[in-house]
Amino acid sequence: MKPESSRSVPSRFVFIDGLRGLAALSIVLFHLWWYEPNPTSAFSMVVHLPVIQQLLRWYEPDPGAAISLTNRGIEEVMLKIRGGVQVLLVISGFVIAYTLRNTWMNPREVLLFLARRLVRLVPAYWTTLGVVILVDMVSQQIGGLPSPFEGGISLARISAHLTFLQDIFGHESFSAGIWTLCIEMQFYLVAVLGWLIAQRAFRRPQVNEPRPSARAIYSVFSPFAFISLFYWRGMDSTESLVIHFLWMFFLGMATWWTLDGTISLVAFGLIAGIATVELVLFEKNQFENLVALSTALAILVAGRQQKLDQWLNWPWLQYLGRISYSLYLIHFPVCHLLVSAGWKFFSHSPTLTQAMFILIGSLVASLLAAHAMYQLVEFPSARWAARMKNTNAALPVGKPTLIA
Repeated sequence: MKPESSRSVPSRFVFIDGLRGLAALSIVLFHLWWYEPNPTSAFSMVVHLPVIQQLLRWYEPDPGAAISLTNRGIEEVMLKIRGGVQVLLVISGFVIAYTLRNTWMNPREVLLFLARRLVRLVPAYWTTLGVVILVDMVSQQIGGLPSPFEGGISLARISAHLTFLQDIFGHESFSAGIWTLCIEMQFYLVAVLGWLIAQRAFRRPQVNEPRPSARAIYSVFSPFAFISLFYWRGMDSTESLVIHFLWMFFLGMATWWTLDGTISLVAFGLIAGIATVELVLFEKNQFENLVALSTALAILVAGRQQKLDQWLNWPWLQYLGRISYSLYLIHFPVCHLLVSAGWKFFSHSPTLTQAMFILIGSLVASLLAAHAMYQLVEFPSARWAARMKNTNAALPVGKPTLIA
């Protein structure tokens, strides 16, 4: 993909939607495994299927060692697929950089941008909070089923969740995965303020265009991104703040800026090189940082090959990408209720067939619930946010003072 000025941008990033779908599905599978009442039991029982036993006996007369190795392999794979979170963070950085590319930023536009993001994301998020609390009530009424969250329900806890501040105020999360929404909201504020500073504080290549210079990008965004990579990411105390994940968002932003010509391919190569050095020198968060870098490189390659509108264009995957936000939010309460009820129904000792039936049924139910929430909540919210953007585009907002 050549710079945006010399080549049209795809109407839809099919490759990005495909990555979203894969990331969301991987997170659902991880949570099914991680929160299973008897951890790893259904997954580890797979090696006792007759066909698997025959394969293992073919490999060696005594399959005990092979079974143990296979179980460890399953556990390692399931632990790794939670890297879907890092994929989503990089994608978020890429999409926000793309969204801001032609935006003249001023205080009014900052507020309008944040308002559009809230309209787009909050309804589905609040709906999920309501579903989680409902699942908690159902679990208590049925009896014998665990709550989907630890601790009680209080006004302070609900208020913190409604405003994306639960982690900052030290409240346990109502649902798995929603902590990333809190980080996302912080990132939106950082991104628009950074874009505002980059536009106003530095000379732009084209004074009549909103795109900042490469120097502005390097000066405003890069220092904090590298501090995040080498310092903040190593601190447990920063995990509730965007600075802990700022590096991953920056990778996504830098990927778009490279594709549209704001920064050079050499500059991106330097960024990737620094990331590679960090991977070699430091073990903490190594896998997460590797996933983030790999995601950015994959998007860059797709863009430069002009395949952002072609790769991963499989209907089932595009469908997952379309409902990925709803799936990411709603899957945990649905899976928790069905898995807990299923395990109780089979006296907490299901056979492999019964366990797989419960887990697969929970996955299917999550997809159906996500589809329903997308149609009833998320899609209308997205249309509302789009109308806000179009209405604003028709209004005279006043460009910032041009720096010649």
